[in-house]
Amino acid sequence: MIEFKNVEKMFTLNKGLKEVNIIIKQEHIGLVGPNGAGKTTFIELLLGLHLPRKGEVIINGVKTTDKDFNISRIGYISANLNIPKKLSVFEYVNYVKELENNEKFNINIDMFARALAFDLNDLSTIGSLSSGMVQKLKIILAISGDKDILIFDEPTRGLDPLAVELFEKIMDKLKTKNLTIIYCSHILEEIEKFCERGLIIKDNKIVKDVNIKDHKSNLRESFKSFYEFTEIGDF
Repeated sequence: MIEFKNVEKMFTLNKGLKEVNIIIKQEHIGLVGPNGAGKTTFIELLLGLHLPRKGEVIINGVKTTDKDFNISRIGYISANLNIPKKLSVFEYVNYVKELENNEKFNINIDMFARALAFDLNDLSTIGSLSSGMVQKLKIILAISGDKDILIFDEPTRGLDPLAVELFEKIMDKLKTKNLTIIYCSHILEEIEKFCERGLIIKDNKIVKDVNIKDHKSNLRESFKSFYEFTEIGDF
């Protein structure tokens, strides 16, 4: 279980998160909001990459500020953080295998690589790969481990249509497992498809907790109710 208790982490006057009180159980949560609303801050607080200025983030009874907080139980696909560009795919994959030190990980990584048509033995540097191929590598590494929580931040960014379809099939499988999934996307259709709840973030606050499972239309309607859309004139 994940719990945010009166959490605040503001970097500037309008960048960060504040007044967050929420409980997330073994369920699939979507984060929705425009650029700069606070979605990335939410994820980084959850990972312990940033510590709250106020309040507490607690995962399975352990605070992210505690020395025994175990980030290895979380799989993360980042939209922003790059993996080492100078290493070859082969070198990086084997480095992660050593860190995981798990036979199940080794089996899964081969299976997902075959599904996404990705060569784990590629000697090319990661920096020479297309953004779509780098995204495939991030996905494969994040979902191959035995994790309790999976965080997807814009996971389909850069993927070709076939890879998106394969990713959707992987998500369908993951949804049958006892996992907590945090899914961040600007594509509302993805949130509606993969998530049971949607958290709408505006001006650094969670302004709405939407039940998607029972009323999918509520997410789109709620999102539009919090944001003004400017009409585009003739051009």
